[in-house]
Order: sequence, then C-alpha cells, then structure tokens
Amino acid sequence: MNERIEQRRQFIYGHVGKEALNLLRESGLDIDNAVTNILEEQEQQRDKLEAQAEFGTVEDIMTSELVYRSNSPEDVFGREYSRRLHLIGLEDNQIKGLHQVESLVLSTESMAEHRKQPWVRRYFITPDSTPENIPEVGDMTLSELILITDDANSAFWRDHPVLPEKAWQALCVAACCAQHTKARYAHAFNARTEKLGLSKAQSRAYTRNECLLTERLKWGNHENSAWTPETTDLKQYQR
Repeated sequence: MNERIEQRRQFIYGHVGKEALNLLRESGLDIDNAVTNILEEQEQQRDKLEAQAEFGTVEDIMTSELVYRSNSPEDVFGREYSRRLHLIGLEDNQIKGLHQVESLVLSTESMAEHRKQPWVRRYFITPDSTPENIPEVGDMTLSELILITDDANSAFWRDHPVLPEKAWQALCVAACCAQHTKARYAHAFNARTEKLGLSKAQSRAYTRNECLLTERLKWGNHENSAWTPETTDLKQYQR
C-alpha cells in the first residue's frame, strides 16, 4: 500500500477511535476496505490534478513520456500508459515488457536534458543539425522515434529554403515524406515494434495516435483527441 495512504488511514482511525471502529465492524461493515478505497480514489485524483497542473492533462502527454514521468505502474502516468496500450490490444505481459524496454532506453544519458520539457513541443531538426549529430536510434524511445520523424517531415516542407546544407542532409536522413528521404527513425520504429511483438496494425495505431497529439498540440492542425477507442480501433489500421 502507498505509504501516504497508510498514514492517512491511521490518522483517520486515530480520530474515530477503536470503540467506534469495532462497532462499525460488528455491524457488518468492511470499514477497512471502504476507507482504503476512498483514500486510494483521493490519491489518484490528487495525482491527476498535479499532472494537469504541469502538463494540461495526462491525455496530452506522449506515450513513452508517460514511462519517463511515472514512478510506479499505479500512479497517474502508469495507469494512462497501460490504458493506451490496452486500447490497441496489448496484453499485460506485453505492456510490462514494452515498459521495461522503454525504461532501459530512458536510462541512457545522451538525451536526458531534452526530456525535461514536455515532449510534444520538442524540436529535433535545427540549423545546427548534421547527419553526424542527430540522435542515435538506440537512444530514443518509441515516441521519440515518431517525434523526430514528424519534426523532420514538417521541416522538409517548411524550412527547406533556410536550412544550411548539413542541416538539410540531416533532415533527409530523419524524414520519411519524400522518395529520397531515408526514414531512419521510422524504419527503427517499425523494426523495434515488430521485435516487441506488435502487429503492423498495432504499430500503425500507436504511430497515428502519437501524431494526433503532435498535430494538435505542436502544429495546431486540429482539435481532435488521441488515444480514444475510436482512434485506436485496429480495423482502420489493417491493410
């Protein structure tokens, strides 16, 4: 049990008193379970409000970022992570395995500083980018592989006239939106999800819902929600 919940439970018991607690138990009420359930619901709501204060809502956080922000599978970030992956048909053991892989990637130091800001607003392709200094695929989570691809695709059409030659070369390594782009990170995403046992439909659903977040929160293209039963229905991703 959460230590904070246990402390609050003991505080309540101390104020109610043993005699009153025993009377309630003798009357048939499962007072211990009832109090614990109430406190757990309050704790979950507290976690959610704290997350909303920092990020807006947990629904606005990139999926791999939920792993980064989470301290426990039972906190607000961990529960949202499991909810999303259950929506695309992953079983509990698959979710646990994916969480472990993402945590391992997150343990590397190369991108640690960049992960402190909300991920959906991160930029990966800048005028200083070169094919040599863009991130290694092994240092990136699944969501980051999507984010850098999305960022490069957008910059391909938006920034072509102003990017230095080296930055343009880096962009073409990362993007997947034209015949001569190399799609390094998109290929890495597909290879990793296949290795982790996701079907092609599940991989496409994951990608599409992450892109729904960037389209709404980074580029302002629409107001549509992501990671809903409708946007994760695998039938639309089977082809």
